[in-house]
Amino acid sequence: MVRFKKWWHLALVLLLAFSLVTPSASAAVLQTVSQEAQSADFDVQLSVKGLCGTGSCHEILEGTTVNIQEGTTALELVEQVLDAEGIPYVVVSTQYGPYLQSIDGLAAGSLNGWDGWVYTVNGYSPNFGLAEYQLQADDVVHIYYTTWAKLETASVIAVNDNNPSVTVNLTGDLFTTPNGSNLANWTINTGTTALTAQSITINANQQAVITFAGQAQAGTITITASANALFGSSASEPLEVKVQ
Repeated sequence: MVRFKKWWHLALVLLLAFSLVTPSASAAVLQTVSQEAQSADFDVQLSVKGLCGTGSCHEILEGTTVNIQEGTTALELVEQVLDAEGIPYVVVSTQYGPYLQSIDGLAAGSLNGWDGWVYTVNGYSPNFGLAEYQLQADDVVHIYYTTWAKLETASVIAVNDNNPSVTVNLTGDLFTTPNGSNLANWTINTGTTALTAQSITINANQQAVITFAGQAQAGTITITASANALFGSSASEPLEVKVQ
């Protein structure tokens, strides 16, 4: 009787071992491991701000904590949360990959320049798109609309012109009032032109007229609007105006 129990026990052990190496058993084990891997999840945070300037921002989405699965990208997080909140957005395909073109009706290039949507993770700006960034536990993602001020002009100053003026057009940002009309908020280097900047008049939120005193001599005038003159609180790229 004892010998029979030993053989029966050995048969059960062999049967169990055989079942573990069969394809169906292996598949079951792999499926269990796969399910466990897929179930890994963690919390991240997302906030979205629109155009910022003069000390205030258009708050579209305050910091929201979301539980996501491992492998989720920053773009997938944005789409998931904005969908859940009913906030409209547009993602377009480009040669560089998916691009977040618009949120809550504010589209990239609305200020006729290189203004648009950018992002940071934990205060750092990755050098690749939202769709390429895979989130890690406790990441803090911030989406915001950035400005890029650039000045342009079609005005021409000729040598010997008296008290000339230059009409400056702005793209990628907006002039503020009254700060934009304050000469102290501009850097204007007249070089060898013998001119002196006298006044600035804001005609529209993207146009200003700069008036000079004196008789123009050959040279180059360099014009920069400081952060205080612009809504986006970042200085413009310098504009050069030739006198010739």
